[in-house]
Parts: sequence; structure tokens; C-alpha cells
Amino acid sequence: MAWDRYNEGRNNRGRRLSGPRGIGELMGTTLGTARIAKGIGRARAILAWPGAVGPEIARITRPRTQQGSVLFVDVRDSAAAHHLSMQRHHFLKALNALLSDAPLSDIRFSVGSVREPVMAPAPPPLPAPDRARARELVQDMGADLRPAALRAAEAVTRSRKWREEQGWRPCPVCGEASQEQPCRACALTLDDPNVRRAAKTLMGQPEHLSGLPETLGDSGANAARYLALRRLEEQLELLALECVRSGQEDGYREFLAQQANVYLSLQLRCPRAEVKRSDRAKLPERARNVLNAGP
Repeated sequence: MAWDRYNEGRNNRGRRLSGPRGIGELMGTTLGTARIAKGIGRARAILAWPGAVGPEIARITRPRTQQGSVLFVDVRDSAAAHHLSMQRHHFLKALNALLSDAPLSDIRFSVGSVREPVMAPAPPPLPAPDRARARELVQDMGADLRPAALRAAEAVTRSRKWREEQGWRPCPVCGEASQEQPCRACALTLDDPNVRRAAKTLMGQPEHLSGLPETLGDSGANAARYLALRRLEEQLELLALECVRSGQEDGYREFLAQQANVYLSLQLRCPRAEVKRSDRAKLPERARNVLNAGP
């Protein structure tokens, strides 16, 4: 009996009851011990200031600190500080509605440093659409779909013109304006093994280009053509150097002329038989100079 009374008295005085304690009780003890609760209450008033006074007032003021129940606010100039002091009862009412558990008694305004908010620059307006290009894109559409397709095509051409105005260059594979060269989509297509095999075929038989879209699609055909042209350019460069080194030896020059014909056939998208002498202007410079110099 005496032991029970001792435990009961100890429980009532020291709160040494067993069992879990609530998170609210634990946090309250911790905050009270570390004196954080008061700081959090003051921070609440400062954080609530923009929402209570609105963006226009918040732009020219900065709540600096709170002492007791008085909030001190910096203002950019004395005239604004005087005007806001005359209206402080409105701000007090709005703030205390948000801080019902710890209301303020006063707000004091004084001249201080207030940073001007950094505004992001307005984006440049989109250019007018390239309507001629848009009409080309929808020329094969049916009459019932053409109006909607034309609007979509104009949006595409407008976006392309905007990218070009920002300094983006046409992708050497697909021709679309891109920051990366080639563009990311074409870079993935260029790594396709089927595209690489087709490029090797085109280097010997450029007439196969017209049939590639059926198996590789337009993007795959363009990528194979691009790879073949780049490799042919390297060959033309080496052959032109050998021609100069060997004194225009007939064997090197004849092979250079053949490879130049393949290159121009792919470049112009036409059969080799239709390539003209005047088309040599589109050859790489060194190969063009060697061929135009004659034997």
C-alpha cells in the first residue's frame, strides 16, 4: 500500500508515466528548451508579410525584424515610409488575420535597403510564318484536311524561322534549324547499322538513293546520303592530293573524275548521266581545281 502511494505521488509530481509521448509534447519541450518557438513566431510574421500586403507593397518594402509584438519594415524612401505609416492599421489587420495566435501590436516603417526584384526579359515575339513553305508542305493533302494541315504547317515554319533568328543553323542531314549539328534525331539515325550499310551502297551506286525511302524512310535515306557524301569528300581530297603529287597521272585523275561524278549525282539527287561539267562548281575546292586544270 505504501509503495503504491509512493508511485502515485511520483507520477503526479514528476510526470514519469510510462508509455510513448506524443510528437507535439516532444516538440514543445524541445522548442521551449532551445528557445526556438519565439524565433519561429517572429519568422512567421516576416514570411506572411508579402501575402498580407500584396505584391505592389511587397516590391518596395522588406520586413527586417520583429521585436516583441512590433514588426520593423524597411522602405526604399522616406516619402513611401511616411505614406505606409499612415496606412499601417490596414496592414496590421491583414497580418493579424494570418497570425491569430501571436498578433502584432504595431508596424514601424523606416528607410532602408530594398532590393529591386530581377525581372526576366520578355521573350522575343515569334516571326511571321513562312506561308510559301507551309503551302509546299501540304500540297499533297486532300481538300478536306488542307486548311487544318496548313495551320499546323505555318506553326512549324514559324518555329523554324524563330530558331534560325536565334542563330541555329540548318541540320546538314534533314535541313531543320538546330542548335546541334547534326540535330539530335539525325545523330541517332546516323548510328543505325542499316543506314551505314546503305551509305556504302550509295558510294558505288548513287542511283539507289531514290528507292531508299521505301525501306529506311525519308530520314534514313537522308542520313545514308549524308554519310556517303562525307566519305566521298574524304576520298576526293585524298585523290586530289595524289593527282598533284604524281603530276596529274592519268590513273589518279580518271578515278578522281569517276568519284566526283558519284558525289555530284548524290549531291544533286540525279543520275550520273545527267551530271554536267558546270556542276563541278559544287565539288570540294581541291578536287574542283584539279579537274578544272585539265590533264
